[in-house]
Amino acid sequence: MAPMRETANRVLLSLTLISFAAYAAIFATAFWDLPLDIPPWHQLLLLYAHFIPMFFLELLLCRTAKLRWRILLPAALLAVPGLWFVASAEWYVLAWVLAGWWCVSPVLGCLAVWVVWAISRRVNRPKPI
Repeated sequence: MAPMRETANRVLLSLTLISFAAYAAIFATAFWDLPLDIPPWHQLLLLYAHFIPMFFLELLLCRTAKLRWRILLPAALLAVPGLWFVASAEWYVLAWVLAGWWCVSPVLGCLAVWVVWAISRRVNRPKPI
């Protein structure tokens, strides 16, 4: 692998981990004190900020992994906490709605990467002579 490519992959991994840590801090502070009194801006961050770590993770996977891992790893990262939440919640219908709503942002992050990746592959494709 070329040194420039390795550096870009390390930068993407670093961005993924930093943005995930920031999202974990946002998530932890939302449920720090009971009763819950989460301001609207914090709710927006809680529901939509995980677009960013999923975007960087999926971009790294597109650069380094095979197609099955590009699909299975993000799906597992969404399924495990989602199913745990649904299994532990007492309101089953509401839990499914909340888990689905929570999954929209990372799925959009993955879709955005796939679009960007497809466009970059098409633009950077060698032209026939």
